[in-house]
Amino acid sequence: MLTYLALASDIKPPVLRVQPPFVHVSYAVGADGALWCSASPEALRGGLLGLGDRCGGALGAPDELLRAIENECTERGFDGVLADFDPPVRRDRLELLQQLGERLSCAGKRLYVPEAFAVPGACVLIGTAVSGGSLRALLQRSVQRYGKGCLALDVQRVCMDFPLPCPSGEGRALRREDFAALRRQHPNPVFFSSALCARYFTYSLGGEMHLVLFDDVQTLRRKLQLGREAGVRTAFFMYPEVDDLLPGLFSSGRG
Repeated sequence: MLTYLALASDIKPPVLRVQPPFVHVSYAVGADGALWCSASPEALRGGLLGLGDRCGGALGAPDELLRAIENECTERGFDGVLADFDPPVRRDRLELLQQLGERLSCAGKRLYVPEAFAVPGACVLIGTAVSGGSLRALLQRSVQRYGKGCLALDVQRVCMDFPLPCPSGEGRALRREDFAALRRQHPNPVFFSSALCARYFTYSLGGEMHLVLFDDVQTLRRKLQLGREAGVRTAFFMYPEVDDLLPGLFSSGRG
């Protein structure tokens, strides 16, 4: 499985024994609708162009924007584009991404998009952070909907505190220092959920039960394995979300 590490331009790339390809999160559709870059282009080579959206309105000159993205991919040797767009989903963004996907495909490159922005020909990102159901079942449904060759894993590191019961399925995100403090206060047994593909422990506070769901190197690698078994060929990690786990995640060429 081809596993990318996405990092911003102001972060020095980590040096690992097995160096992953990078997503250069340095580009965006600017406020004027033109391509904007936060880094010195000379420092960006290979991997993928990471594209955000900072334009609050309609795209005034989409053809010029498309040409600029294509030229940047060619000049910097990028293998494609990761368009990390946030909702709301706008018609002109979908049209832009569909045209970009077609142009990249003609050049032998790939376009990766969030599921909300799925367009024909693009590779759809499926998040691995599930708090209910089954990750394996989610991947199987996604394969049925989009096809094996049109999926990529957005491998999100989970660290959440859930009150029990939790009908909403929404917990409180824990910072590393908060998680470490909880473990010191509540060194309770840790279990593995094969359905969620994450570890967990429970504790009581003020008469209320809590469940803490979290990832480590082994659970993240297991999520990659589930993706491979489902036929997914590409995965993404975000830096510095996994900066303390990198040696274990990229200790071999397989990912």
